[in-house]
Amino acid sequence: MRSTLRTQVVRLVLGAALLAPALAAGAAPAGAAPGGGAGPAAGAAVTAPPTAPAAAVACPARTTKKMCTLYRAAYRAGTKGKYRWDSVGCYRADRLPFHPQGRACDLVYGRIGKLATGDNRTDGDKMRSWLVKNRKKYNLDHVMWRGRIYSARTNWSSKGRPQPGCANWKRKITTCHYDHVHVAVVR
Repeated sequence: MRSTLRTQVVRLVLGAALLAPALAAGAAPAGAAPGGGAGPAAGAAVTAPPTAPAAAVACPARTTKKMCTLYRAAYRAGTKGKYRWDSVGCYRADRLPFHPQGRACDLVYGRIGKLATGDNRTDGDKMRSWLVKNRKKYNLDHVMWRGRIYSARTNWSSKGRPQPGCANWKRKITTCHYDHVHVAVVR
């Protein structure tokens, strides 16, 4: 198992330490809920995935029913296939409507800001494939991973289309989704 209990505890402690200044400044504690949190692009803490059995997995804070259903199914699939993410961020402020409306989650493979390589990249590839394969069942709007967008606009092709602004992605690892799989559901 790639992620040990000790690693998860360290992530939770670090996440709490990163969140503390925002809470002290009077920010809403929406990201502090188990399984929820501000999205990684916002620079806020992300939480470790739950360690409970899939049937008991809590939905990330402030997500829609569709996103919650998808999250639980992705958790089950990732657990069964051994390609579960290391942390997750869902609800957060953003210029696009998906995260603020609770319709998107970022499934982090490795650490935010660090290129997913090796097992992390393989696990992210598997999750992206699972999401695209199950797009109709879970009403997906789009998936983004490694500088590519997969959506109806690309006919959900296995190659997707290039994410705008990501031709020179090395300075934009998080923005261009090289450290996390972004998934959004329709309204």
